[in-house]
Amino acid sequence: MLIKSKKMDYKWVILAMCIMMNFVCLGFCSSNKGMYLTAITGALGVKRSLFSVNDSCRYVASALVNLFFGTLVAKVGLRKMTAIGFISTAASMLTYALAENVWTFYLGGTLLGIGLAFTTTSMTSSIVRRWFKKDIGKYTGIVFAANGVGAALASQIASPLINRPGNPFGYRDSYLVVVAIVVVTGMIVVSLLREQPKKDPGVASANKGSTRKVTWYGIDFATVKKKHYFYLAAVAVLVTGICLQGIGTVYVAHLGDIGMRPEFTATLVSIFSLALTGSKLTVGWMYDRFGLPVVMIVCPIASVVAFVLLATLSATTAGMVMAVVFALLYALSLPLETMVIPLIVNDLFGSAAFDKLFGV
Repeated sequence: MLIKSKKMDYKWVILAMCIMMNFVCLGFCSSNKGMYLTAITGALGVKRSLFSVNDSCRYVASALVNLFFGTLVAKVGLRKMTAIGFISTAASMLTYALAENVWTFYLGGTLLGIGLAFTTTSMTSSIVRRWFKKDIGKYTGIVFAANGVGAALASQIASPLINRPGNPFGYRDSYLVVVAIVVVTGMIVVSLLREQPKKDPGVASANKGSTRKVTWYGIDFATVKKKHYFYLAAVAVLVTGICLQGIGTVYVAHLGDIGMRPEFTATLVSIFSLALTGSKLTVGWMYDRFGLPVVMIVCPIASVVAFVLLATLSATTAGMVMAVVFALLYALSLPLETMVIPLIVNDLFGSAAFDKLFGV
């Protein structure tokens, strides 16, 4: 009986694995990327505009892979694709550590895009929906909140290495530490991950009641493509990602440009990361309690106010206070490009073609 009980509760192991994936892959490999920008461009003597193409390579690669996410998962399986994701993510961090020119960084960005597609947002959302049928907002929020905690820890580990006096290439040591963390985490996650509950008949048999707390069966992909709101939702997600990711890439460098000290910036990144943890839990609660429309009002308003604050910051005491306010509001807006996307798919289209639709 004890063995059976443990098997029935294996979903909590799965939840822990999803948390670890976002904690490490997003927290250490993505969320604190802005901390490396000034150090890398200064050490290698390259323009920020050229180096930023690395991010473009990442997002293009991630977008292309996500278009086929549903097909790849169906044919290869969640576990194998997660293993490929961890290998690609570790390879990208190693490439960054060894890079001598921007072209190598572009390769690293491409590998990172592929890796994160199968270890973070798309993958963990798909796994959560296989193992949890109720309180989707809560469990999605818990999983994505790990990103903020991971980023807070990563910033404190990376900053002393990156900004070590007399060593302009300290960022390489930081990347090598991240490689080791990704490899160890990947081994643990892949060994414990399972496709879906053994007794679960699959997503297609989920309850058909259209509520926020129970997975809606939904409509198939062929039918969805004929719906005008599918294209409106896709454009909304695209534009939101452009705005939020763009700011996330440059705000740390911007704070340095206006004269704020690296120590303060590192602390601010930690504050932002911890706030991001709370914001994702809050957004998950708002979704379960009030529904998607409330989320789609609160988060965009927070982003607009945050952007205005960022544009008016200065290296003064008042400016530092406003920087903290910016970090808190920006953290509240960021769930729009991560955990809110699967909630949009869940509400508008259901689970029938979730993997394909979420990938798109």
